[in-house]
Order: sequence, then C-alpha cells, then structure tokens
Amino acid sequence: MAEGKRYYKINEVAQLLGVEASTLRYWETEFPSLSPRRNDTGKRLYTESDIEDARRIYFLLKKKNLTIKGAQAALADPKKVNRQYEVVKRLQEIKGEVTKLKEEVGTLLKHTISIEEL
Repeated sequence: MAEGKRYYKINEVAQLLGVEASTLRYWETEFPSLSPRRNDTGKRLYTESDIEDARRIYFLLKKKNLTIKGAQAALADPKKVNRQYEVVKRLQEIKGEVTKLKEEVGTLLKHTISIEEL
C-alpha cells in the first residue's frame, strides 16, 4: 500500500488481493463488515481498515477454503479469525524476510574471493 495514501479505488484493492473488482462488490453484499465509503460520484473508496477486512475475507475463502456461509460464521467469532489471520500474516512476513536474506547471502557468496585468487 502507498505510504500516506488514505483511500484506494476498488481496482487497486482488487489487484492487491488478486481478485476481480466484481468479487469485492459481491463480498460487500455478503459481509457487512466490508463497507467502503463512497465519494460524491458513488465510487468506492477503501481505507486501510476496509482492505484488512477484505484480506480477512480472502483468507477465509481462498486460503482456508470456507464457503460464504462458513466465512460468515467464522467472522462471528472475530477473536479466533483475527488470531489465525495474524499468525498467517506474520508467517508470510517471515517468509519474505528469509527469502530476502537468502538472496543477500547468495549475492555475498558470488562476490567472495577464493584463496587461489589472492
């Protein structure tokens, strides 16, 4: 997400999540927690909070393979969903950090000088 940006268009959020904009519009009808505000022309404006709600829904539907009804029921217990979502989110962050370190180590190994070269 862009630093300092307050609102995001539906296409930006759809691209961020890897879904179609129509999917987000459908989720809005099924999940009351996902309700972005609209500007004067009726275009949806997603806040970071809305995007986090969409990510939770994505997590339940796409990663945990729940049905819409199952995801709705899971969201009825937000503590449990939040805990699972936060653990998965943190593990993805750690995976990214490990991948970055692996690339840096690989780069360093390519630049080491062998004893024969001295």
